[in-house]
Amino acid sequence: MQIPDSSAVAIILKRLREKSIEILEDKVTLDLTRYELGNVVWKECALNKLISPEEAVNKAKDLAKILEVTKVDKVESSEDFERTMRLATELKLTFYDAVYLYIARSKGLTLITEDKELCSKARRVKIKAIRVDELLREQP
Repeated sequence: MQIPDSSAVAIILKRLREKSIEILEDKVTLDLTRYELGNVVWKECALNKLISPEEAVNKAKDLAKILEVTKVDKVESSEDFERTMRLATELKLTFYDAVYLYIARSKGLTLITEDKELCSKARRVKIKAIRVDELLREQP
């Protein structure tokens, strides 16, 4: 089982469009991933003026439909927060990135990320981490 971070999901969506549902099906995402990806769409519209507000709304709806095929996990308990913060401070990562590592470690998942630093730090603490290209090579 695998957990793609928002950088990986964004690349998968951009490269594979409709076929991304097949790739993301049965993956674990964080509730955080949904908000991060929504922010990517917002930036395309509001800051970079690459898409219209209507296109942003449609992209957000499409994004929600695609992410419906994933299992959503989150950090909730005080123990989860404590362990996540330990990872964040030990590895000098943002709390956001540390959540991906914590969930990957606690659930025995492989992290999928395009973030080189996060990938390196995951491997440093014995969490399997791969890039999107590796994931796609594994697909039939």
